Amino acid sequence: MRVEIAWDRLDRAGWEKLFADAGRSALLQSWAYGEAKAELEGWHPRRAIISLDGHPVALAQVLEKRLGGVVRVGRLNRGPVWLRAVSDDEVRLVLAALRAKWRCWRLGALFLAPELPLGRAALMAGFRPRKAPLWCSAWLDLSVDGASLRKRLDGKWRNMLAGAEKAGLAVEVSIHGPALDWLMERYRALMADKSFTGTPPAMIDALARHAPDDVLVLRALAEGEAVAGILLVRHGASATYLVGWNGDAGRRLKANNFLLWQAVETLQRQGCRWFDLGGIDDVLTPGIAAFKRGMKGEEYTLAGEFLGL
Repeated sequence: MRVEIAWDRLDRAGWEKLFADAGRSALLQSWAYGEAKAELEGWHPRRAIISLDGHPVALAQVLEKRLGGVVRVGRLNRGPVWLRAVSDDEVRLVLAALRAKWRCWRLGALFLAPELPLGRAALMAGFRPRKAPLWCSAWLDLSVDGASLRKRLDGKWRNMLAGAEKAGLAVEVSIHGPALDWLMERYRALMADKSFTGTPPAMIDALARHAPDDVLVLRALAEGEAVAGILLVRHGASATYLVGWNGDAGRRLKANNFLLWQAVETLQRQGCRWFDLGGIDDVLTPGIAAFKRGMKGEEYTLAGEFLGL
């Protein structure tokens, strides 16, 4: 098979169309994410469309930076975005072609966290594995009707949702403005109080600038007062759960269950096909991991991180 990589040929509209056609996609491969990383950290997004025998098979957004003005480093995170099902041989060809781009420089390296399940990690032979926690999360298939998705929920999780609905919680959906400021203020305070590392607030603000219609804030209202909030980012035909905050009243009213379910219904109405629950970590956040598993999504673990020299 003949591999061809066309770098930086697509404009945003062309990228977004193929990105949406791919179905399941990672936020980190979205156009807006690349622009946010450029703005905040000085990375240069290089965007490739990869073809086999003349037919497009994948997209790849590689963030590139020169270190010390000499070493050229590329970072491919949660890519390539596959445009169709690919065989093992096709995966090997695509990854080898991407690595070759950075191998042509004497002081160049490509760091990869590929969009490959753990069961296909053997395809990374020839790349140097790096010590890093494996990424685990879960997908919800939003093409399934709401009644069926609700029936799949863990029984205890579903009962908590019913309790929140019975308590009269209402939802407010916003795409920018005061609701985002409200949630970010509480998110910053939560990060400081719990000393945890989450998505940097500056990154969320940058995403909101580069994709203002795709950063959604859902707030749970009890008698008109916001008691909990979550933030989602849409990308292509997918969306990712990124931030959650719950006050004392929200915890008592099971507002997180209510908001995650409202997220499902909102995304379905907006035509999203897939919903990524934004990470499942049994070590650092076992309680949150158990909560997310209650939604009974399709859990996945990725192959890990690698270095191509």
